[in-house]
Amino acid sequence: MTNPSPLNLDSMPPFEAKTRADWMYIVKKGLRGAEIESLTQTTEDGIARGPLTTLNDRLLVPAAIMRSDVPLLAERPWHICAPVRDAEIAFANQQLLEDLSGGASAARITLGEGGITVNRVADFERLFDQVHTDLIPIHIKGAQAEHIDMLLSLPKLRGVHITLDAGALPYTIPENSPKAWRALGLDVSAVHNSGGTDALELAYMAASAAHALRVNDPERAGANLSLELAVDRDAHVTIAKVRAARRIYARIAASFELSGTQVPIHATSSLRMMQSADPWTNMLRLMSAGFGAVIGGADYITLLPFTEALGAATPFGYRIARNMQLMMMEESRLGHVEDAAHGSYFHERLSEELALKAWAKFQEIEKLGGIDAYTASGAYADDLKTAAESRADKDAPIVGVTLHAADAIREPKLRGAS
Repeated sequence: MTNPSPLNLDSMPPFEAKTRADWMYIVKKGLRGAEIESLTQTTEDGIARGPLTTLNDRLLVPAAIMRSDVPLLAERPWHICAPVRDAEIAFANQQLLEDLSGGASAARITLGEGGITVNRVADFERLFDQVHTDLIPIHIKGAQAEHIDMLLSLPKLRGVHITLDAGALPYTIPENSPKAWRALGLDVSAVHNSGGTDALELAYMAASAAHALRVNDPERAGANLSLELAVDRDAHVTIAKVRAARRIYARIAASFELSGTQVPIHATSSLRMMQSADPWTNMLRLMSAGFGAVIGGADYITLLPFTEALGAATPFGYRIARNMQLMMMEESRLGHVEDAAHGSYFHERLSEELALKAWAKFQEIEKLGGIDAYTASGAYADDLKTAAESRADKDAPIVGVTLHAADAIREPKLRGAS
């Protein structure tokens, strides 16, 4: 049997050029009298998304959005973060060890309300018992001043890469923080979880970052900053949001004449999207959110257990959340293209329009006097209320709740439940 001759592409006729009019003819025929506008959806920020994005919609110079150079990746495309927040320290320690042995490569620890109560150094020692802290980055949310002293006193944490959420220590960098720390983590996911739109979350992020660079030495603040965003079930908007966050921060950093404009981005799955009715469908939401975070270029990704809306998760809930990222990383190989959305007319345009809308809101916040004045004046609360009311008016369907609801649902197990 002889091998077939290779195709001579030069001798083949070119594809027939099609126009928008050709597309419109086919679409109208398929719509059977419905208006073409019925195919156009809008985001919560009023940005049109569809039904067709063409060469004419592209950016003249598409902006490649690269991940940051974060520590201890060991050739992984991003860090899979283990959420550590159980009030029972023994369980939190065992769950952290299980997550790390099962494929997680970083820890996201929540202290205080909704997390772990740490009153003494011994509590941290129990939490990190048998954990090779020198091999993983550690994100700590809710740290108070006394926690900083405890962390610094532990030999096991010397030289460890720690990111501190600045929420409890607003915009201040501890004077004695080691060089390996990022002590100015700006977590703005609460904007989303409180009902805000994507543009509002990004604007709040921009105003917070600008304030942090103003009240500290800009170079030192830039070296200590990290950003945390919420990612939800709309994977395409999530891709645009993470990419827009990088573009916005790069512009702010450049205005402060910083030598580096890259910043680590931590994506955490939305609490707002999680449902208590048919919680099994939360697996779909989490996978979609994780996909958007990966393609958008997040450096750290935390997916919470699918039972998050019901109560304390079992090890099974944590394992499913972890395995979702492992499937995306090791089976689907999603992170092996550095910026998979680069050049996509749809995602480039959506990223740009979302960034512009967020930038306009950021400028409004700056005119009010900055992030502190914005929140103190009540304008932030008003914006959250407006966003929530607009969302309620749309009453979008929810899979498993108001759309394709199952008749009989097996309740998942929760930790501590009989």
